[in-house]
Amino acid sequence: MELSFQREAMTDALQRIVGAAEKRLTMPILGNVRLRPDERGGIRMDTTDLELAWQGEATGTIPGECDVTVSVRKLLDVVKAAPEESEIRATIDGERMSVGFAGSRFSLATLPGADFPDWESKSSEWTLDIPQNRLRRLLEATMFSMAQQDVRYYLQGLLLVASGHSLRAVATDGHRLALAEAELDQAIDGRIEKIVPRKTIAELRRNLSDDDVPVRVGFSEDQVLFDLGNAVLRSKVIEGRFPDYERVIPADLPATLTVERERLKQALARVSIVASDKYRGVRMTLGDQGCQVMTHNADREEAQESVEAEYQGPPMEIGFNLGYLVDVLNAIETEQVRIGLRDGNSSILVQADPPGGARYVVMPMRL
Repeated sequence: MELSFQREAMTDALQRIVGAAEKRLTMPILGNVRLRPDERGGIRMDTTDLELAWQGEATGTIPGECDVTVSVRKLLDVVKAAPEESEIRATIDGERMSVGFAGSRFSLATLPGADFPDWESKSSEWTLDIPQNRLRRLLEATMFSMAQQDVRYYLQGLLLVASGHSLRAVATDGHRLALAEAELDQAIDGRIEKIVPRKTIAELRRNLSDDDVPVRVGFSEDQVLFDLGNAVLRSKVIEGRFPDYERVIPADLPATLTVERERLKQALARVSIVASDKYRGVRMTLGDQGCQVMTHNADREEAQESVEAEYQGPPMEIGFNLGYLVDVLNAIETEQVRIGLRDGNSSILVQADPPGGARYVVMPMRL
């Protein structure tokens, strides 16, 4: 059996779906891509790690009876090594795939496509469409707050809440919380809440374009689907009850700090030079003089920076994890940020100035 395809088309297709392949190779076939004919006469490609699955396609010729799997990363590396705009031919003979172009030949091991795990695709009970750039900004505004390797498995994902004309994303690791909303052009009936795993969110973010081409999002009881047109991402959802995040967001905060986002970010970057590697703590002092940030480490090294800012409220001193503040400042796009505070022992609320869009909650840190 012989396949043929163009270098650029196959490279783009493989790069979209390579992230779903299992890296630890608990089952060798999970590191492979399944190649077979698609309904439109091209080459259909599938990868999965049993928790999520990509389905992609590439133009090319493939025999109708072909159904084979081969290492997706090795095939991608081989295809990328081909000269630009070259046509690549692959011949399957028994348990080997011979891939050739110009004067190069590669022999890769294969496994039968029939042994590839079938992804149980379920029809979506709820669907919505949203421009890819709008969904991309929604993910970028929140995904950094997802927990990593937390025993509270429901925190290791992003909560998507769809209702009316709004799609909301919420992430928290127990120390900080990010909440953002995107407008939907068409309202949906009812209310949908699903926790999408962090790897799925990372894969989706990696493949979203920065244009207004729509992506169709489908929800079933235990799955979520993202149809990008040239590829489809399916994933299991995380079962569990997400925390009542609305109760965490502080309200009626008596003190307000308004500061240039880039100026505060640079100040934090400078004091981080001597920050403790373990705690990454920074102390912020607020008063008539504006804002001062300072930090120290176990070797009694110190750094202090004065930041020009507008502060309204009583004198206050509060500590934070330096990295948490920087993550929030990176996610906000406006020139000014507004930080609402209650006292030195309560969470702060960080928003763009003027307020709107995303909201961020950061818990204080004892220093």
